[in-house]
Amino acid sequence: MVVLFVTMGLGALVVLAVGAFLLVYRAERRSRPPPVSASATALPTAELPAVTRHVPHHPLSLLAGCTASDLQTVTDGIGDAIEVGAPLYNAGNFAGCYHLYEGTAADLERKLGGSCTGPAGALEAGRTRAASLGDPGSQAWAMRDAFDGVLEVVERAAGGR
Repeated sequence: MVVLFVTMGLGALVVLAVGAFLLVYRAERRSRPPPVSASATALPTAELPAVTRHVPHHPLSLLAGCTASDLQTVTDGIGDAIEVGAPLYNAGNFAGCYHLYEGTAADLERKLGGSCTGPAGALEAGRTRAASLGDPGSQAWAMRDAFDGVLEVVERAAGGR
């Protein structure tokens, strides 16, 4: 483990841990019945901080060079992260949500094919913006905005809007 830590660095180790968590989470989620109410475990919205969204609107050219496999990797990765991160945020664990989102974005940037630079750049811009903010709640929303911007352009490209 020490050799792995030294050779891969802390960032890669965090990404591996997040990836392992998501794999275990997905397997566990498939084996249990759905919850009766998602809102039953969340804090009331009035207790959560007010949020101003800054979702980027990307041109379709952002997806130039991306394969269908690249886009599936992006949408699956973002979808999985939101499925885990949103309940963390709603439970008041803003830092946990932010770190999950940030790690997912970094992982996706590495996974995308060399010709699929647009989504990777959009995720990197989101990570840079989030890192510049002062509190984990704002950082989590900056990452969510970056995710939603990428998902929106993929949906438009697929003819969804």
